[in-house]
Amino acid sequence: MSTKPLRRVPTNIITGFLGVGKTTSINHLLAKKPVSERWAVLVNEFGQIGLDKTLLEAESASPGLLIKEVPGGCMCCSAGLPVTVALNQILREVKPDRLLIEPSGLGHPKEILEILSGQQYENWIDLGATITMVDARHFSQARYTSHEIFIQQIEVA
Repeated sequence: MSTKPLRRVPTNIITGFLGVGKTTSINHLLAKKPVSERWAVLVNEFGQIGLDKTLLEAESASPGLLIKEVPGGCMCCSAGLPVTVALNQILREVKPDRLLIEPSGLGHPKEILEILSGQQYENWIDLGATITMVDARHFSQARYTSHEIFIQQIEVA
């Protein structure tokens, strides 16, 4: 990515454990997208069927919106190269006004933050807040509160 863009793309990561409502929240954000702006959403599907991408496309059929999926495993671990390829493609071809990234609920957000804040993207991405969604009903359950990924998601918010 040799040419410098005119401006860095405001980017947010929206993370949280499985089933907490990340996709629903992104759909609410997309419903408020200014018509004149181009937005991109990069989603990660851990399973074989891309439900999040399908749900986002069905609920947010909007001009100026690209939804790109990184399939086949955790965005941060096994899919490091596909993530950078997808990001490069979005940044060069779509040139979005905003980028939202939804890792799998099983993703390690620290590794994703390292990719996005690395030298490769310093001229391209304006990394904003990482939003971690939680279901307060799970705070009393050790299977959540002692889970490494859950703890990491809370720490990066």
